[in-house]
Amino acid sequence: MSSFPLRPRLVLRAGFAGRRELTDSETRVLDESLDLILSSLGHRLAALAPGVPYEGGAVPPITSFYSKDCPLLRLITGLCEGADDRASLALDRLQGHCALPQAGESSIAGCLQTELGVVLPFRPEVYRRSRSTAYLPRFDQLLARSAWVIALDGIYDKPAPDTSLAKRRRARAYRAQSAVLLRQSDLLIAAANPDDDGRAGGTMETVREAQAFDLPVIFIHTGKSRAEEAIYLIEPEDLIPNVLAGEAPKSAERTERLHAWINYLTADPDAGLTAGSHQAEKARKYGEQVLKEFFDEPESPEAAEARWLSRRRKAAWVWFEGWFKKGPKAKSDPPLEPYATYRRRATRLNYHYTGLYRGAFILNYAVAITAVILAAISLTLLGTAAHTPLAEQVASVLKAAGLEPKDVAVNPQQQPWLVPVLIALAAGKMGLLFFIFFNTKTANDCHWNDRAIDTRYLAERLRAMFYLPLVGSQQPPAAALPQFASRAVRQSAVDWLFDAIVRSVSPADLAAAQPAQIPSHDGSSTVQIRHLLTPQPRQTIALVRDSWITVQADYHEGNTQTMHAMHHGLEQWQKVLGWAVIAIVGFDLVLLGIKILHWPHALYGFAKLATPWLIAASAILPAVVAAISGIRFQSECQALAERSDVMRSILVGREEKKTGRYAQADGLALSIAEQSSNPATEVGSWSHDVLRFTEHLATDFVQEAAEWSVVYAKEVSEPG
Repeated sequence: MSSFPLRPRLVLRAGFAGRRELTDSETRVLDESLDLILSSLGHRLAALAPGVPYEGGAVPPITSFYSKDCPLLRLITGLCEGADDRASLALDRLQGHCALPQAGESSIAGCLQTELGVVLPFRPEVYRRSRSTAYLPRFDQLLARSAWVIALDGIYDKPAPDTSLAKRRRARAYRAQSAVLLRQSDLLIAAANPDDDGRAGGTMETVREAQAFDLPVIFIHTGKSRAEEAIYLIEPEDLIPNVLAGEAPKSAERTERLHAWINYLTADPDAGLTAGSHQAEKARKYGEQVLKEFFDEPESPEAAEARWLSRRRKAAWVWFEGWFKKGPKAKSDPPLEPYATYRRRATRLNYHYTGLYRGAFILNYAVAITAVILAAISLTLLGTAAHTPLAEQVASVLKAAGLEPKDVAVNPQQQPWLVPVLIALAAGKMGLLFFIFFNTKTANDCHWNDRAIDTRYLAERLRAMFYLPLVGSQQPPAAALPQFASRAVRQSAVDWLFDAIVRSVSPADLAAAQPAQIPSHDGSSTVQIRHLLTPQPRQTIALVRDSWITVQADYHEGNTQTMHAMHHGLEQWQKVLGWAVIAIVGFDLVLLGIKILHWPHALYGFAKLATPWLIAASAILPAVVAAISGIRFQSECQALAERSDVMRSILVGREEKKTGRYAQADGLALSIAEQSSNPATEVGSWSHDVLRFTEHLATDFVQEAAEWSVVYAKEVSEPG
């Protein structure tokens, strides 16, 4: 891929799990059901894709941001005989001229591509030994045809008689296979008779795991006599026995619900909006702006940096933050393409908009202080000159009070330079006030803070994809919705973008997926595997520990120290300036006492000259204190410091790397090393353990990013 990200392809990933043994009747029902299901999925994908000549009714506007490539239906199986084999044959029938339209639909020939992906619990040649002899030629054929194969680190052990260790090894391997298959899927197609006994990693167990993983399930009841009676749709929150105890949905209802599922999975931002409402239109337009910029405006940060004012805004924040910068400097994560291309774009936009937003409110407060200074100077000059109507009125009031003009700092002489100076000061104040209005309006109308939050959120989610694919996951944990927040930035367009990117990236796109070959089942030739990915759990957990956890702990340590320094530094300045105001007022009272007590004439003259400027200072300093308070509020430095401190404790604990996620990762790495050192007792399938740990860690980070977006969701305010 180029340095600028391409639009993601429209991809739907359907995992498949089914029984190994099938009767002729079950095979017939399964074939008919798969044809109906895959055809319905394929037609809806063709209707949603923006670049294919297929008309399938109205589509959500968000789909226009997919690439114009032909949509892809990816089927992921365990390459077992029986149901898995029938599913691969159904995928063949769907492709090309065999993709027959249903009633009221057009043919999708040429409008859809299909792909077969495979997840194996063991190395391909080891797994093949566990299959029946009659299936071996077909296994080799499907293995060579598959676009990619993920082979896990399970240990196949089936002695006669069987042992508890061998059973445990196989159970761990098949459960790991089931877990990774679900992590490659958007929905699960399952074929089984729920009345049959299940096994470890079997179909019914996989269905329950899919629900727990929040995946919808298309269940084919192989015990039924007709396909129309066999297809059930199970939502993640449904009770499986209750659904299967009822009747299967009719054809029209089933098609409508399947299409709704695909809309939800591939076009979620528009699915939840109330059409025609003001908020829906506003959210849709904002989402379109974010996506257009991400894909179609590669020059946006550079173009903005070419403008003098944009550079000043960003420089203002860099300068301000530099006063408080402390702590360790975090290293970069080891990039994983093609995700790194998208993350670089998100990070670039995040730095750009964060600098603009923070620089905007720093400039606002600096300009507001300057305006107060100019106003104070103007009033002071007015008070020390008698040639203006205002100054003359002041002098008259003082005279009526028994004070002659000579007793106060009023100059009765005309001063030609004063009028131009006052006009210049007034123009300067007006210009500064106009700048504050323009700066605030620009920042809020352009949604700088919202975009900074969105792009940081996207970058954090993409960071997880530097690690999760290494253990076989292309389905990262979702972020929980922020609760009890009065205002949260709507991130559904960004969530759609992230999910679309993840779906479009195939395991075959990863650098670790390499071509391979193994001897054929009979040894007469070789089987060419296009892309074989073999997760290395021991190396991956070490990478997660040393690169992800440690680097992010350093980042949050540095952020904690910087934000604490900013909070306490601004707080100290507020205190110092507050005492300075009190001191000025006190000094002014002393000068007043000099007048009353008729102290030496030299001090009396000094008091006359100093009083107006002390009054000006007593007006300026409170404005500075208010500006500092506004910066503390706008930057949320205390809240961000506390959040980073908590996040660091989650990662490495309060005592350096003794507890927290680092200690858990280190313990898991030690367990794997100890097990690997003793092959006689090793249970294998550590990929599943590393996968679950990495997902928990990813959940920590995505939750932190989602909650951070609520804390920091605010517009630039005008200093007042």
